[in-house]
Amino acid sequence: MSFSSKTKTELCRAPLARACCTVAEAYGVLLYGGAFSHREIRLTTENAAVANRLCVLVSRAFGVQVQAEACGLKHIVQVADERSLRRILGVLGYDFKYHISYHLNRNMVENDCCAAAFLRGIFLMGGAVASPDKKCHLEIKTAHQSLCREVMSLMLDMGLSPKMTERRSSAVLYFKDTARVEDFLTLIGASRAAMEIMEAKVEKNIRNTVNRQVNCETANLVKAADASARQVLAIRGVIDRAGEDAFPEALRETARLRLSHPDASLAELAGLCDPPVSKPGMNHRMRKLMAFAAQYAPVEETPDD
Repeated sequence: MSFSSKTKTELCRAPLARACCTVAEAYGVLLYGGAFSHREIRLTTENAAVANRLCVLVSRAFGVQVQAEACGLKHIVQVADERSLRRILGVLGYDFKYHISYHLNRNMVENDCCAAAFLRGIFLMGGAVASPDKKCHLEIKTAHQSLCREVMSLMLDMGLSPKMTERRSSAVLYFKDTARVEDFLTLIGASRAAMEIMEAKVEKNIRNTVNRQVNCETANLVKAADASARQVLAIRGVIDRAGEDAFPEALRETARLRLSHPDASLAELAGLCDPPVSKPGMNHRMRKLMAFAAQYAPVEETPDD
């Protein structure tokens, strides 16, 4: 089951306690359904839980009994008899005529609870949300651009900030920001799905932080190992050319410690000194040692012309 399907199944468990909210959710379902006219209402879904929810909505909101019919992988809820259609359209304030205007009637969503129920309805029919392990994305699609703009206006009034785009013959409202997706899902009743997205975001941030720390520590270790190798090579170069006594007495201990502990960090070398010195102090000594060793570096001979 996809994350979208799981989210819609969760939404189908939302209680239908208030009659106004039930009608508002049914209104959203009908506007974003497959067919909505004086001739036929047809709602199609691949989710069995959504199909059952549609039947309950139509029954409770309009007093019309319907059943979902299976058609392959899809479930279809259909109303075609004139009496039932007249009743549904009458509850929604439509005249029983050929053309039904696909516009949002704000009178149906005056209360905040009704507006949230309406958004739940349109998501059940036209919505999709990406899995938490993918890039965050939630969208709601309709074939009616004017309706899409009006729903966007409703969302903006509710403190949501969707974006709108056109995709082929459809108008799409979408969110790409994780926080906005969480807010929307929580508002319409999918708090568990919102929590999964939030947990995935936290886990991803922790994983990225750990990876950055590991990469940083690895880079520091590589840098320290390279520096140690250069120091050992420089010290041995001096010893091979002039012996250990060539080092000034103040640097002799530092040279011995580096040769004895090639894998030790500067902080560890500082602690091995007698008496111990600070890490900056050891760094200063190592710089002086490398500057001294540079005098004994082999000079490349210039070939004769």
